[in-house]
Amino acid sequence: MKRFQSALAYFSNCGKVESILDAGTGIGFFLPTLTQFTGKVTAIDYAQHTLAYAKSMCQKRQISRVKFIQADLLTLKLSKGSFDIINTLSVLEHIPPEELPRLMTKFKYWLKPDGYLIAGWPNEGGKLFKLAQTWEKKFLRPRMLQSFVDEKRHYKPLGHVSQSNQIFTAVTNSFKTIDYQYLPFPWLKFYSIGLFSR
Repeated sequence: MKRFQSALAYFSNCGKVESILDAGTGIGFFLPTLTQFTGKVTAIDYAQHTLAYAKSMCQKRQISRVKFIQADLLTLKLSKGSFDIINTLSVLEHIPPEELPRLMTKFKYWLKPDGYLIAGWPNEGGKLFKLAQTWEKKFLRPRMLQSFVDEKRHYKPLGHVSQSNQIFTAVTNSFKTIDYQYLPFPWLKFYSIGLFSR
């Protein structure tokens, strides 16, 4: 949850916002918050089932200012300079490392000249993260995920193909860093989040 609080603080410092792209919206957890900043939110996700959940959630909450698009970010075509902010939390680790520079180019193209990127990703390469994975595997996973069949009995985050250092390099090679932090604490680096400009 702390990543959403950090992203919210970034949004509050971005000035007037007319349009937001939630790139990789998932189940749309952050959409109610995003619609507080603007009347125009575009929510994109690759998976139909998560996008369907996000749509249903918005309908139940009577949120109508969201345009939903099911698409792959790497093949999606959007107009140049369409958004003031692109928000992408826990998405970039799912993009192959060799494709990250191309996605950053697309993000820059979709952003207005004075636009911002808010990006966050897990720090899977760190020792503390690996320790937490081991702890989760031994103590939490057997209790919480008993309904899942895992014959190999080893933990690997589903669909994570890019490491933190690869993501950081791709983002900072394309964008200027305004703020960058580790969560939940500077000394406990489970998650990275930053505010970046064109």
